Amino acid sequence: MTTQLTVVPQYDPIPPRRPFWIAPLIALVLLSAGAFATIQIGTWAGETVRPDDAAAIEAGTPVTVEIPAGSTARNIGALLEDAGVIGSSVEFVDEVAIQELTSALKAGSYELTTGMATDDVLQQLVAGPAGDDTFRLTVIEGLWIDEVIASLARQTEFTAEELSEPLVTGNVTSSLMPETLAGGRLSDWDGLLFPDTYEFFVDAVPETIVGTLVSTMEDRVAAVDWSRLESLGFVDDPDTASNEAIYDALIVASLIEAEAKLDDDRPLISSVIYNRLEIGQGLNVDAALVYAKGERGVPTDADKEIDSLYNTYRYAGLVPTPIGAVRRASLEAAANPAETNFYYYVVVDDEGRHGFSTTLDEHNAKVAKARAEGII
Repeated sequence: MTTQLTVVPQYDPIPPRRPFWIAPLIALVLLSAGAFATIQIGTWAGETVRPDDAAAIEAGTPVTVEIPAGSTARNIGALLEDAGVIGSSVEFVDEVAIQELTSALKAGSYELTTGMATDDVLQQLVAGPAGDDTFRLTVIEGLWIDEVIASLARQTEFTAEELSEPLVTGNVTSSLMPETLAGGRLSDWDGLLFPDTYEFFVDAVPETIVGTLVSTMEDRVAAVDWSRLESLGFVDDPDTASNEAIYDALIVASLIEAEAKLDDDRPLISSVIYNRLEIGQGLNVDAALVYAKGERGVPTDADKEIDSLYNTYRYAGLVPTPIGAVRRASLEAAANPAETNFYYYVVVDDEGRHGFSTTLDEHNAKVAKARAEGII
């Protein structure tokens, strides 16, 4: 089997609030060190994205950035800011100086994403662009496993069937998968492949590609402090967090991933989920209902009658498996929920921020206000 390259520890790309999208690739051809950039027209949630819309594109959008030879840190920072990769070219230039990387930044073509942290961008610019013998691919958060596989197929020369085979045949295994799941169905793998940007040799085989995403997920989960699982009711033995308990927490993380847009909301949404689980109240997570339906779209009242364990309006408790790929921030929120008395939440502004409530009356008032303002 071909030896894989080390995963590029880039960042956790942020999916858009609208979860029913196909991420566009917006190519930026930067023609000179003077920072003249042309943004190729693409699509975003069914709408045309033009240069003057660039600032509105949400974080996590893939972009190709050309860094011309001879570019200064100031030139590069301006190009990256114009492309939406970083928020501040000034911060970028300052960080280059602090880390003494002025002469270490390499020219070339980079596959980046909007909304990256400065340190993550610098790490890639110091490493240099992927060479002819390597390629990079990106998997975003929130995707169902079949969508993850489809995304990998679009970015490689392999079919979805070829990429699925190592998973369903047992050639790739995960220590996170509970014994109750055999792994023989692709759906058994939901939530067990880590979304990130990866680099592989061009002769990497499907087993190497999906295996890397699986092992990276194991590493990311192992790096989280799960010591609160006992107090959260997931661990019987105080000396250990069992595989089953961590898998249950991973399910919670996937619900958080599907519901939260802003990082500040993640621990609060986590608290609502745990609070409801504690009293046996249905979770009422729309994203789980959409998963139960098996078709992306806004769920209807009729969908709430679907007879599925993923229908959290009909069945209390956790859903059987994670409902999508999970970023690190959602893992942390599942491990460390905020301590609240909240049982309800609803989106309250155009940024995707949630309002949280203790009582149903408070929640209904927030819902009515959000509807009146056209938020929901």
